[in-house]
Formats: sequence, structure tokens, C-alpha cells
Amino acid sequence: VAKKYGESVKSGDIFKIISMNRNCGKGGAVRTGMLKSTGQLCLMIDSDGATDISDGLIKLLKEMKVLTNETRHNQENASMVGGGTSLPRCAVFGSRSHLEKESCASRSQIRTFLMHSFHFFVKTLCSHQIKDTQCGFKLFTRSAVVLLFTNLHLRRWAFDTELVVIAEKLNIPLSEVGVIWHEVDGSKLDVNKFALALVSLGMLRDMVCVRACYSLGIWKLNR
Repeated sequence: VAKKYGESVKSGDIFKIISMNRNCGKGGAVRTGMLKSTGQLCLMIDSDGATDISDGLIKLLKEMKVLTNETRHNQENASMVGGGTSLPRCAVFGSRSHLEKESCASRSQIRTFLMHSFHFFVKTLCSHQIKDTQCGFKLFTRSAVVLLFTNLHLRRWAFDTELVVIAEKLNIPLSEVGVIWHEVDGSKLDVNKFALALVSLGMLRDMVCVRACYSLGIWKLNR
């Protein structure tokens, strides 16, 4: 898909297509892609196109400008500017939290229950700062990418929650912006209730692992 798209674009933009030798999970694939990127701003976006990029990118860029300007003028975060870049370490997360009521009305009871359970455990085990950690639309400055993704341990679906934990521990400013998002047929995990329960339990296990490993000092952060 990426190759066909690259061949169809005549703007002269450069595309990098990275092939993984083995399945490293979504978190592992995103980590590899982010660390291979070279731009001053790095956008993470799900391939299903569920987020309206024409709306979402403008919102994230606008919020990023505000956040980086605030960080530059904050003396406590002055040491976060480094690595030969003019942009401080910041991240802006796209969010679907404003769509939660609509989502509950259209989803099955099991999906709604799992969604609320996941949000509860994120707040309990990881962070109160970001309401929607799992929206696949996030913008990072280059310096934030290097620090966040070199410290990332989780390789599967819950890796976003660890990114938030790492950012908070390293005092990387975070912000959250509502984006236009819609369900895309065929882009989700198995709709089987048992499969959904297994995935949810796996994500809960990963969040418990993140909390325990950082609290007990098993995982160390490179600063």
C-alpha cells in the first residue's frame, strides 16, 4: 500500500518504507519508524485513516506551536532544549474523549464496558493527564521522539500508556486535542467477545507491568 501511494505522489516528497524482519508488535513497529524519522516534527498516525488528517493535523500543529512556545519561556524546562534542535521536547496527543457519549450509544455493551474499564485502569495505574491514550494520532518534536522511544519497553497494544508514563517522569510537556474520528470497517481487532477480553487482559497486564517496573526501579530511564 505504501509503495503504491509513494509511486502515485509526484510532489517530490521522500518516503521511507521500513520492512520488519519479524512481527515486533504495534509498539515495536512504531518505535522503529519513529527512531528512523529525521524531521523536526514526527507524526504518528494509524494506517486505517480513522482520524481526519486534514482537520487533525492543523489542530495538533496549532497546539504544538503553543506548547513549544510555552516550554521555551519556562526556565524550569530550559534544559530540555538540546540535541541541536530549536524545538524543545513536547508531545501533542489527538483525542476521541469528546466522542465518548456517542461511542457508548453505538457500541455493544461489552465494548462499552471494556472501554470504561480500560480508562479506569489507565487513570489508576498510569496517568490522569491524558484522557485518551490510545488514539493513533500523535505529534512529537524530534527531541521528544529520541527520549521517549529509546526508553520504550512495551511492544504491543498498550505501548501508548508507557509513553505517557515516560513523558511525565521526564517532565516532557504533554497536551491533548480533540480530533474528528470515525470507525473504519475491518480496521479493528477481532470482534469476537472472547478475543476482545483476551486483548483487554493483555493490555491490563502490560499496564500493571509498567507501574511495577518503574515503581520498583526495574526499568531505568535514560535522560
